[in-house]
This record gives sequence, structure tokens and C-alpha cells, in this order.
Amino acid sequence: MMLLKGFLLLSPWLLGAYAEKQGNGNITVAFFPNSEEATCKKDNIANAASLTTDTIPTGFVCFNLTDLFTQPSDNGSQGVWKIPDDMTSQGVDYLLSNRGSYSADTNYTNVWYQQVNQTGDIKNEAAGTWVLYTYAFADCVQNGGDAYNPEDFPWFETSCQTKDGGECQQLPQPVKSFAIGPAAAYNAGHGKCEVWAKLGGASALNRRTSALLVVAATMAAFLML
Repeated sequence: MMLLKGFLLLSPWLLGAYAEKQGNGNITVAFFPNSEEATCKKDNIANAASLTTDTIPTGFVCFNLTDLFTQPSDNGSQGVWKIPDDMTSQGVDYLLSNRGSYSADTNYTNVWYQQVNQTGDIKNEAAGTWVLYTYAFADCVQNGGDAYNPEDFPWFETSCQTKDGGECQQLPQPVKSFAIGPAAAYNAGHGKCEVWAKLGGASALNRRTSALLVVAATMAAFLML
């Protein structure tokens, strides 16, 4: 699926309306320093470092904030996390906004997130198309080791659609990495979509392992056709 055309002429605040007009869903995530207040103001969102995609990946796709926003281009692609070389997969094609506002020395504890379904309809807290994962450690690591209590350094997962204009979430630790994955099997496994579920919400299973199992099952079914 191609990225949304003309994005450079739009602020992230307008993406929901644009997607609805085009009948094509997307997910946008933006990051703000912990010193900023009222992060859902239009001006703040329009100037924040953000990523937008309308690609539905086949599995778990991880991004390190510093690697992502210090690259020399606004356009890019990221592959699915640890998929065997002989297995077909779809990663994420993305477009960045305001890379210059990002600083590796800044703590980003505020996240603005908007997910519009593939139908283009905005239905707050209805099941979404993507899962967004946020981590306090690089490389989408859930636990930094014995020195870090998971309750104090948790990861979060959210897979519901958002209200018009998106939503903000303040996290207890700075975001070092995040991931995007497909939500269909995730929501089915949880029995619902999740809204900023701490430590993965209903299940304590390792989400990266679960994502790989979903991809493996999907590809196995595909090969049997």
C-alpha cells in the first residue's frame, strides 16, 4: 500500500480528515519532551517529531527513536523483526515529519497517537488496524535487566482507534523505542482492543514472540493455499 500522497502539505493534526476523505486508514505517532504541557494543542502536534504510515505490516516492526529521527531522509522502510530470510513479509513504509525538532539528549515521555481505520471511519475505542508498542529501552526490549523493575519501567500497548484529533498519553519513563504491528490477531487474542495497556494488558506473554508466531501461522496458511 502506497504512503499518503501530499503529506508534506499537511500537519499531523489534519491526517484524520485527510484519511477519511481518501477512504484510506493510517496511524501517526508523535513524541514530546517531558517539559512540555498540553501536548495535544494543534501547534505542538504540527511541530513534533512524528511518523505516519498506512502500511499494514505482517509482523512486529521495531524503531529506535534516535536512529529513526536522525536519519537523513523523511521517507523510509523498516522490515519485520527477525523474520527468516526465506519467508515473505511486509514491513512498514513511513513518512517522517519535523526530524529537526528531535534531540537524542531529550527525554520524550509524552506521546500523541492517532489511528484511523482502513475504512476511513473514526470510531473512538473501536478495534484498530495497528498495534502501537512503546518501550523505555532501545531495540523494543521489554525489560532492561534485574536493575529495572518492570512496574517502574513498563512497556505499553494500544490497538484501539482514537477519537477525532488523536489522543495524548504521558508515560512514566522516556520512550527509547516503539513498534508497530498488525492488530487483527492481537485484538482477537486479547478479546478486545487495548488502550495503553501496561505490560501488555491481559496477557503476560512476550509480545514480540507472539507477533512472530502470528506471522509464522499466517505464512504457513498462505503456503498451503
